[in-house]
Amino acid sequence: MEKLLVDAIARAEKSVVSIARLPTERPLDLERLGNPDILPAVPFVREPLLAEDPERPDFLPADFASGVVIDARGLILTNYHALKDVKRSQYIVWVARKPYPAKIKAADPWLDLAVLEIAATDLTPMPLGNARQLKKGQIVVSLGNPYAIARDGEPSAAWGIISNLSRATPVAPQSRPSEGRETLHHYGTLIQTDARLEFGSSGGAIVNLKGEMVGLTTSLAALAGFERPGGFAIPVDDDFKRALSELKQGRLPEYGFLGVAPSLLTPDERRAGKLGARIADVVPATPAAKAGLAMGDIVTHVGEVPVIDDLHLIRLLSGMFAGSEVTLTVERGSSTLLNARKLDLEVLLSKKRVDAVRPPIAEVVEPAWRGLEVDYATATTTFREQSRDLDPAGCVGIVKVERDSPAWQAGLRPGDFITQVTIDGESTVTVDSPKQFRELVARARGNVKFLLTAVPRENALRIVAEAMQAVPPEKSETTPPAEATVPEDAAPVAPLPPEAI
Repeated sequence: MEKLLVDAIARAEKSVVSIARLPTERPLDLERLGNPDILPAVPFVREPLLAEDPERPDFLPADFASGVVIDARGLILTNYHALKDVKRSQYIVWVARKPYPAKIKAADPWLDLAVLEIAATDLTPMPLGNARQLKKGQIVVSLGNPYAIARDGEPSAAWGIISNLSRATPVAPQSRPSEGRETLHHYGTLIQTDARLEFGSSGGAIVNLKGEMVGLTTSLAALAGFERPGGFAIPVDDDFKRALSELKQGRLPEYGFLGVAPSLLTPDERRAGKLGARIADVVPATPAAKAGLAMGDIVTHVGEVPVIDDLHLIRLLSGMFAGSEVTLTVERGSSTLLNARKLDLEVLLSKKRVDAVRPPIAEVVEPAWRGLEVDYATATTTFREQSRDLDPAGCVGIVKVERDSPAWQAGLRPGDFITQVTIDGESTVTVDSPKQFRELVARARGNVKFLLTAVPRENALRIVAEAMQAVPPEKSETTPPAEATVPEDAAPVAPLPPEAI
């Protein structure tokens, strides 16, 4: 056993690094800090500047975390929450005692993952295992940077067992049930281990005895004011690896959205041992509505996986990617097993809108077409209010329009929804995904016609020219700002339920 532990640590520790966060009020200049001829000679000025030099052996950052090398060309994975205020921070990564300035390549608030990039090559990437194969009682090793001591290139190691495989990040006590769940991990995804994780271990690795990372350590699940006898980790499973692949490219993962509000089964059903999640509401113009899901249906399986309860259903679907095809097994018609009809419904997931305090960050974004940017309708800010008025056949939502662009001059604005696209010489096509929309308009030459939904039919046509038209100054001055608005006389609609998935 001792040799297995030693070998696992030796294989993985070269891939665990130290991260420090520094405020941007005093810009970091490694060349200036490393040149004593430039520093002031007055001691009380010189010492504070030297104290901020990451290359000094006595440098100790106030904010620190761990990271894992995921690409030999300088990509480092850590927890997004460990980066704190990204607008007022700069980051340093230590690899083999050498500090490197780091930039954020991409950050995903839903999985609490961030990828940093440093100007280093020939790093040793961490081998990835499969958390799906873990079992309670299995021995694992944690590697991290507690109290910022791993700047010397020697991460600290601890060992323990897997205590649980479905722990949830706790919701703040003052939050209502529908609030405070900003990450997927609030729904019970986390690995729990009794390997003690000290302050600063967030973003480190949990490795198996093969030296493969099976979890990314996190303090997000720790309750303030309570003893922390063990630690938690984000599992390295298929969902994790798909998201990581996108983040490494500087892109944001897009997560699945069904369009239902799930609820618990009745107490009698649960006491009888019944499993599943009852559909309390179906949102119009969503994949659930198109697939034929109805209020009162009980979802018993997602693919081959049995559904335990409503939170389990959220966890299963919200880790999948937008555009995923999934089979839902439902019981309909009666709460008793003898009388219920079982149906298998095929669903194509749309995109979930992630409302989080920490903003998503992506180095790579899709280019605008004639000044127009679109997204899945379900991911827009106005979908909640307008879902009942949208074309059930499908649409995409406008999220940005460049002022005075051809799209702007055609009257398109953020908050509008496009249901049909007509290119000269081709038939009209109903669109329901950004990818389909972009592929259509990419081959367009000349004018393109758009039909909007959730507006009066006589005012729904927009024609986007290939080039901008001259705009009289007086017209430009009175052009309304690019903001989504709801008419004052619009009929009230039921908002999207807070726990809709």
